[in-house]
Amino acid sequence: MLSKYLKKAVAVMSSVMIFSFAIQAVSPSLVAKADSVSTQTTASAQEQQEAQAKQLTLNLLASSGKSVANLLDDAYTSKVSFAAGDTLTVSADEPMQGVYLKWASLESSYSVSYNGKEQKITKENMLHKYIDFGETVTECTITFESAASVCDIFAYGKGKLPDNVQVWEKPCTDADILVFSTHADDEILFLGGVLATYAGQQGLNVQVAYMTNYWNGATVREHEKLDGLWESGVKHYPVNGKFDDIYATDLNGAMSVYSYDDVLGYVTEQIRRFKPLVVVTQDINGEYGHGGHMLLAKAVCEAADNSGTASFKQESADKYGAWDVPKTYIHLYGENKIRMDLRQPLSNMKSRTAIDVAKDAYLQHVSQQWCWFYVSDEYEYSCADFGLYRSTVGTDTGNDMLENVTTYEEKKRIEEESKAAEESSKQEESLKTAEKEEIREQKAAKKRNIVPVIIIAVLIVVLAAAGVVYHNYMEKMRRKKRRKNRGKNGSHRGNTR
Repeated sequence: MLSKYLKKAVAVMSSVMIFSFAIQAVSPSLVAKADSVSTQTTASAQEQQEAQAKQLTLNLLASSGKSVANLLDDAYTSKVSFAAGDTLTVSADEPMQGVYLKWASLESSYSVSYNGKEQKITKENMLHKYIDFGETVTECTITFESAASVCDIFAYGKGKLPDNVQVWEKPCTDADILVFSTHADDEILFLGGVLATYAGQQGLNVQVAYMTNYWNGATVREHEKLDGLWESGVKHYPVNGKFDDIYATDLNGAMSVYSYDDVLGYVTEQIRRFKPLVVVTQDINGEYGHGGHMLLAKAVCEAADNSGTASFKQESADKYGAWDVPKTYIHLYGENKIRMDLRQPLSNMKSRTAIDVAKDAYLQHVSQQWCWFYVSDEYEYSCADFGLYRSTVGTDTGNDMLENVTTYEEKKRIEEESKAAEESSKQEESLKTAEKEEIREQKAAKKRNIVPVIIIAVLIVVLAAAGVVYHNYMEKMRRKKRRKNRGKNGSHRGNTR
């Protein structure tokens, strides 16, 4: 009977071993297959994520009943106006991921509702604004909280937005480079290499501040400046001064049509607001002699010299604090010259050179293409040539505007690394302290443990000694007793004789 059960057990064990060997043989192929499927799934997800979002066909309905066809013509010269409380319902032939608004007037406050949710958007004065729903939407409603005008509206499905959709970040908190431009297109014609190199390629915090605006004139140029900056790789929304574009043939002419003190105050405030590491502006001779360019360059130089003194233009110092600019560059300045290399392919700008980028950016200024100006690093108004007007960090040895300064992002990284190192050092010191404490505790424990041993040893020795003494004493007493007994026995024997 026992033999029968043993045979069954052996059979079962054999089956288990065979099954185990089979699993081991098959599992590598199963794992490889699973890895392959996982890789394919990941690749597929990445491809889907990187696929370009489709521009969708829209249906628009205004609560006022007015025609809104002009919102679909993709033209800055047409617009639709809305009153406070008006709504615009937007639906598409396919699910929408977001809508892109191009305002005809400065952006007002409004809300966008969809799928039972609502985004309230406070006035940010962004002329081009993309609103991401964060989910797919079949219909949304825009409610205008105040009177507003819109040029165009677009909607996109899921995926990577086309390059021409401008998702602007707010103006910089801290600017690596602050570029002052008199008019829309000056920043491209004369300073475009700076934008393409440091904003487009290097992704630094580049802030552009214009002296003039066009809200009292050719408003289309407000759109063109955004299109040109975006093409250049600038991501922070620009700021404008309150000055109109008025032509002047020389500096005296510009001083007669502008308040120099107001321009100086504006420039100083932007320097203190953005705390730039580098300031760049136009030629003190006005490039081709434009008085407005001369006025701005003069103001930038004076502001750079004095913005670190709180008593100079104190109102902006009280608001933002004083700021001493480390480096200030002037276009075509005759001293401490640098020449930027704008002929190298830029990997982050579709392998175009900085010159190519600036040329493409200037094409965005459609209304100015009749002018004789052009982008080049080879003629007298070369956008590659600058001079270091002022420096608190030493002179240049190369052609890099950021030489001798550390960008804000790099400063942040260094601070984080330093903080991490300090924290690590504290933890290491804490561990060492804990180890030392543990060693002390172990020594103390050993001391505590050895005392009873010593006491026991002493007791043993004492008891052993006592035992020896007692043994000796008893032995002595026994010997004494034997001698006594022998004495008695001897006396008795003698008497018998």
